[in-house]
Amino acid sequence: MDFRLYFLKEGTRTYEKSDLITYFKSNSNITSQMEGDNRVFTFHHPILNFEARFIMTSISCVPRLERLDPKYFDVNFMLEFNILLPTYSAELIFDIVEDLVKIFKFYVYNEAYQDVVPFRRSFMIKTFESWKRAYKDDNEDEIAKYNRLDPQTLTQVYNYLLRQKKLELFLDTKINISNYYFLHTERSRTAFVAIKWDGQSEFILPPAVDILYLDDGKFKQYYPMSEVLQKTDKLFKPIDGYGVIQLMDAKNLKKFHKILTKDKFAPLTAELKFLSMENILDI
Repeated sequence: MDFRLYFLKEGTRTYEKSDLITYFKSNSNITSQMEGDNRVFTFHHPILNFEARFIMTSISCVPRLERLDPKYFDVNFMLEFNILLPTYSAELIFDIVEDLVKIFKFYVYNEAYQDVVPFRRSFMIKTFESWKRAYKDDNEDEIAKYNRLDPQTLTQVYNYLLRQKKLELFLDTKINISNYYFLHTERSRTAFVAIKWDGQSEFILPPAVDILYLDDGKFKQYYPMSEVLQKTDKLFKPIDGYGVIQLMDAKNLKKFHKILTKDKFAPLTAELKFLSMENILDI
């Protein structure tokens, strides 16, 4: 199911379509194609891997248009994207919407509304989340096929993913800019956030990590990160300007490795399986 937003104007249906086309073409993450008589601009996020479709339609697309205030005119332009997207992703789409309504003086309509309204970001996010919760309630079997991270954790994960490239430029090339791995068990929808360490390289500790996987060629083990940090928190140092992102530098590597291999940690009681980020929801 898609979440849909319709664009209208007050007192006129006229706007500079060529300017709208230019706006989309100026964004390297947006491609344009014709689908029948409709021109579709597809936004694809290159890191978080989600899409949204902005559609210039050939005919009116607003449902129940006759019930809306007649001072608003349908301009045959709409937005649609997957209702199950994390709210973080939806907010990035609404960044584009916020631009469009300012530039072209659009108003917006969603079927949850009584009438056309000015775009208000916080209100729009609440509308999207309301639709998503309703869809979940009506489609629990479908939702059960996905795993879950709470919205706050997913926000931390996405924020780190968006900063990885900058870290690669900012930090010494010897430092491993950790990638996330996602894990789950068969008995729960809960997803776990993990990183892997080779036992010898300096590495970044991103936020929201649940599990550290050590594979030094001789020793392989999963560790609960909360327990690891209880024993090793002072060995990590924060990176200036990067908030909760921390660094394990060369001088503490041996001590850190020794703690992992010599100290006792809670044993893993369930089999963990790898999980694709696309299979994680925030509901």
